[in-house]
Amino acid sequence: MKNRPSPSPSLYRLKNLLSRGLVLLLLVAVASCNFTSSSNDDESLKQTQTALSVQQTVNAAAEQEGGVNATIQAQQATIEAQAAQSTAEAAAQQQPPAGPDLAATQQALAAQQTAAAQQAAQQPPQPPTGAAPSGPPQPPTGDFDEMMKNAQILLFEDMVNDPSEYRYVQRTLDAMRLRYKDDGSAKGWLKSDMLGGSPGGGPWDLVILAAEWRESISGEFFDYLNNVLDQGTSVIIEAWYLDDISEGRVAPILADCGVQVYEYYPKTGTLNDIVVWPLASAASHPVMTTPNGGLSFTKARDKWLWSFDLGDHTALTGRGDAVILLGSDATKEGQDGVLTVCKGGQMTLMTFSSHSFPYQVMYPLWENMIYNALKIRMTGSY
Repeated sequence: MKNRPSPSPSLYRLKNLLSRGLVLLLLVAVASCNFTSSSNDDESLKQTQTALSVQQTVNAAAEQEGGVNATIQAQQATIEAQAAQSTAEAAAQQQPPAGPDLAATQQALAAQQTAAAQQAAQQPPQPPTGAAPSGPPQPPTGDFDEMMKNAQILLFEDMVNDPSEYRYVQRTLDAMRLRYKDDGSAKGWLKSDMLGGSPGGGPWDLVILAAEWRESISGEFFDYLNNVLDQGTSVIIEAWYLDDISEGRVAPILADCGVQVYEYYPKTGTLNDIVVWPLASAASHPVMTTPNGGLSFTKARDKWLWSFDLGDHTALTGRGDAVILLGSDATKEGQDGVLTVCKGGQMTLMTFSSHSFPYQVMYPLWENMIYNALKIRMTGSY
């Protein structure tokens, strides 16, 4: 039997090199399991190319040496390279699909997003957070006593011209701890404020026109007053001379209210002429009961008795929603009125003079009128 030839030193070195290469190839295959699906595909391709390159190198070396051991080593290297490739492919199968499958997934997601966008476009638009909804303004909610603290109130009270008298309306607003813009008897300020609106830029919540002094306002001021009524502002008017100007610019306001006015004058020249009475049909009205009840107007004073003009009487015309609350004759319903509420409570019309009575008598009524006028404005109901 012939002895096998000993492997040459160059073949030995080649074997050693191939063994190290196979170990490195296995490490690469294991590390590839941590890559993404697209990286696995690329790595698998690289591993296949590497194994083929190794096989070609070994075959070439075997032919150059012409030894049997080189051929055996080449076959062994091929088998191990194929095993490494199979391991890498198995690991790749455990990852999410890539290539064409990834493209299909992306197409499905794009189609889903398109469908969602079409569905959203069919829904009615919603207002952004913090924006006011469209449509008519809604009355605010919350405790009304707290809401009143933020009311925008404009006051014209021409009794400021008589320093010997208390200003009833101003004292009532102060007692209620309400903020207000005080125009006193300044007609220029009144015009500017009625045309310009409240300091906040919006309509006033309440305009009080207490024209009790013997110098009346008329004409254009009732145009301004009509405008603020159209803006939803509540209005309280104290005026004793409307019968003199009822055919003028105040006429539209009286017509909308549903009343006509006529003279209210002393009959006997005594304090009994000044006394007024709650009418039975209006005794339970909020202006007569809330927040103060049991109102009485039998204690009079002679502040204006000398003028022979105590104010105006009102009578219902049947064209509006006016309700007469106080009258000079308790037995007459719908006539001889001196305190009337109309336009759903938005307007209060007082046609007698506050200072015909002591402040202790008038304060509860002024508080009731202010309270309910603001409530109508800020909540929409009594």
